[in-house]
Amino acid sequence: MPDRMPLAKLIDSPFISLDETNIEMASILFLFVVVILANNVERRRQLVRHLVQAASIAVFFLIIYSCLGVFGMIRNGLYGLTLIGTAYTESFYWMSLPVVVIASCLIAGPVFCGWICPTGTIQELACAIRRRIVRDRGRPTRRQQIALGAVMALFLGFVVWLSATRNLFIEDSSLHWGSALLLLCYLVLIGLIDDLPTRSIRVVSLIAIVFTTVSHLVITSPVHFAFTARDDPASATTTVIIFVASLFVMRAWCRYLCPWGYLMGFLHRFSRLRIQIDPARCNHCRTCHGVCDTGAIDDDGVRQAHCQMCYACVDHCPSKAFEVIDVWRDQGALPAAVVGGGNKPATGAGAAG
Repeated sequence: MPDRMPLAKLIDSPFISLDETNIEMASILFLFVVVILANNVERRRQLVRHLVQAASIAVFFLIIYSCLGVFGMIRNGLYGLTLIGTAYTESFYWMSLPVVVIASCLIAGPVFCGWICPTGTIQELACAIRRRIVRDRGRPTRRQQIALGAVMALFLGFVVWLSATRNLFIEDSSLHWGSALLLLCYLVLIGLIDDLPTRSIRVVSLIAIVFTTVSHLVITSPVHFAFTARDDPASATTTVIIFVASLFVMRAWCRYLCPWGYLMGFLHRFSRLRIQIDPARCNHCRTCHGVCDTGAIDDDGVRQAHCQMCYACVDHCPSKAFEVIDVWRDQGALPAAVVGGGNKPATGAGAAG
């Protein structure tokens, strides 16, 4: 048992036999079983989803050791691959969460992002607050832009100062992602760059994490502080930054920098389940645009690469125009908008929700 366990873990060892299985794996599988069951429930599904999110926060923060955040899942999966053939039990420990998440995505879509991911839940809380306090989601006024720019400049100056006084890249690397997120959100809000093209930067995050992993460099991720026994103020600060950023741009981390989100979006192209719009039922009320935090819906349909299968559009559509289809069963019956994912460009602050 470590001298000081991460936060307040309910177990003192990350690997405990429970009916010949791993207690962490049992916790993860429990969450996914709940999600699979919830996907077959239509009444009060969003309430069920929020309960699953709350349970997920408790499981990840109080039980699971092996996650280490969205960067850690990628790093752990790659490390587990290197142990195959030499240490099967340890390989299973490191690969269990990434493998289960990927398998669930291929079966039911990116339910991990929309139902389970703690970082996503933190952002969704910020989005709910934004909807209550911000009615006009248009571009900020010039005065607001100047104020936001001044705050961002102060924070970036603080990060530069830290870089000059300590080994920031290793010790506080997550702050770089936080700084980049603030800058991207600001540029989108003032209309200097567009929302949809900016999302492709997520692949850069993925490449960076893979490269640093094979180079034996450690990049700490947001929420990492919940999985480590040492103080990690940089990770905690970055988590706060992600929350604040989502007050301005819905699910900002998911949109622009999450490497795992990019991987899930790519795999969603091959998922068994997808959400599509029935044009005959759609009355163009745009309710779906207002409830989709990731901006995955446009006039051409649902962008599969950005959809997190939260079912908010399905549950809130007044005309019941959305439906969940089984692609593997009906592969030849999909309209072009579904196969292509609806890639009509989105621009400016309006696209940011």
